[in-house]
Amino acid sequence: YATTTLSLGHVDAFEVHYSDVEGFNLEVHVEEGDQHLKPGNVIFQVNQAAYGELGNAQLQLGWSNANAWVLPAYAADTKNINGDDIMLFLGVAGESESNRVWNPNKFKISLLSAGFDNPGNFALYRYSSGGIFSNPINTVGGLNSNDFIEISPGSHEHWNWAFSAAGTYTFEFQASGTYDVEGVSTLASTAIETYTFNVIPEPTGGALLLIAFSVGLSLRRRFLRS
Repeated sequence: YATTTLSLGHVDAFEVHYSDVEGFNLEVHVEEGDQHLKPGNVIFQVNQAAYGELGNAQLQLGWSNANAWVLPAYAADTKNINGDDIMLFLGVAGESESNRVWNPNKFKISLLSAGFDNPGNFALYRYSSGGIFSNPINTVGGLNSNDFIEISPGSHEHWNWAFSAAGTYTFEFQASGTYDVEGVSTLASTAIETYTFNVIPEPTGGALLLIAFSVGLSLRRRFLRS
């Protein structure tokens, strides 16, 4: 299969999909063209426009660097003043085309491993409307069984996707869920999928000022929404 590089627009990086015909899968769903791709055939490009200050999130993430590349949790923050896409808007979705009853009514997406040669840390985080910080996945200090997010079948949500350094990252993710059949609970899991992110180095000097001007957004507002 050919590798597809995605760098702009709305993409569900994690779409947990179950059907009685196709089984249980972790897929990539590209909104434009309604495409469904295997994660291993995709490179997610994190553009220069995602680079900026972490602000309050730095302390809450426990990261040593003040700046990072962050794909925002809000669609408006992924566009410039003209409304053009300047980076990816990554989502998480759950789909169930079946009468199967999931108990609890959630799919779990677990980060199983991070590439040995990854250049920095990775995290998913966001703030609630009340300013409450959530950070279910964070590679700083290593991985453990708590590095996962959950999504209900039929739902869709967004997180900030943060990377502490430029370069190529690889991760292994797997989705799972428990369903009931005549009172018996059974664990189902997708195949383990490899995800690749290519983080473009930050611009320097005048180029940084030019990008900041063209974007027309506060970097801190884009990344934090705190």
